[in-house]
Amino acid sequence: MRVGMQAFRGRRLREARLARGLYMNALGDLLGITGTAISRYEDDVDKPPQDRIAAIAKHLNFPIEFFLQPEWPERPQIVHWRSRSAETKYARDMTEQRMIWTCELFSYLERDVNFPALNLPNLKLPDFRALTPALIEAAAEAVRKHWKLRELPVPDACLALENAGIPVVNLDITSEKQDGFCFQSETLGRPFVGINSLHISSARARYDVAHELGHAVLHRAVTLQQLRDPSLNKQIEQQAHRFAGAFLFPREAFRFEVMHPTLDYFCALKKRWGMSIAAMIYRAFDLGMIDEQERSVLYRNLTRRGWRGPLQEPFDDPSDMAIERPRMIRRGVRVVLELGTSKAAIKAALNLPEKEIEQIAGLEPGFFRPAAEVHGLAIAKRPALKATDIESGEVIEFPQSRRR
Repeated sequence: MRVGMQAFRGRRLREARLARGLYMNALGDLLGITGTAISRYEDDVDKPPQDRIAAIAKHLNFPIEFFLQPEWPERPQIVHWRSRSAETKYARDMTEQRMIWTCELFSYLERDVNFPALNLPNLKLPDFRALTPALIEAAAEAVRKHWKLRELPVPDACLALENAGIPVVNLDITSEKQDGFCFQSETLGRPFVGINSLHISSARARYDVAHELGHAVLHRAVTLQQLRDPSLNKQIEQQAHRFAGAFLFPREAFRFEVMHPTLDYFCALKKRWGMSIAAMIYRAFDLGMIDEQERSVLYRNLTRRGWRGPLQEPFDDPSDMAIERPRMIRRGVRVVLELGTSKAAIKAALNLPEKEIEQIAGLEPGFFRPAAEVHGLAIAKRPALKATDIESGEVIEFPQSRRR
């Protein structure tokens, strides 16, 4: 009888398997064992021998060490999904593993990087079931005022959140039903926002970021049971939609600039405000500038022009409107490298596949390969305190010395 490796962590096997979208039986078939055996490994009832761990790592494309290291101490509990009822559990599970790894990467970087503290206003909002459109509009305006955005277009929605201490990650998720997600990490004391960046326009990405911010602001006290109620979840999502429109295009500015709610007029405003024509149609309806019939006519005309659907509107091409990319975690990686940590040490600390780290951190593909080593990185000067983006503003502060 072969003796199993006692250091093996069953929950890590579950994370890797779910991230790859495999059922237990499917993984068992690859390994020549039963799905029940996989289940027993994941529940830590049995421990696989060393050669089987090597086979597991090979088929799942994970470092062996990943299955031997302690798990992140918390699981995402309250996760706001755009289409909870329409999305399959397995599709959500694939993404949830990357939420866990995002927390692990952020925690690792936080030992040496002073990320911005969470900076959301304390709005003292009522239970979400008592939220009115007026309260949601006021909440969005309060956030804009707190962040000193005035009544102007938000230059970079991702950066606005990251400057306020909310990490944003872009993930290429094959499911078309996952536009984005928002979850709270109690361990790290901040919300995290994820955006599905696969086949998406700049305007849609900005809207998704604002939508998830709406959850972080309006729905802090929502329970898991409430999220699972289809009618309540629909209400929660509608509120986040209203918040997104109000955050990106405040009502007074909208009423001032939208003199004629027509497709051509919205098209002319799209690049300035970074908001899709379809979203502006709904914004006009929300603000009572058009009625339901006029809204329907505008949407029908949008379809007739071939402007409805993913990447179909004018300026949806990235060459016309560049997609905003998260920077917070990526810059954190750069700071750690400048402080003397090697790329190999970062990989060894996380024991995740290179591609997973690159995607979560927003690094270029092949970043960790030897040929991609960048030898000309500037060395952080002591006592350098801040890393500043000249065009867009501050995101990360440097520590004065490396903490041991």
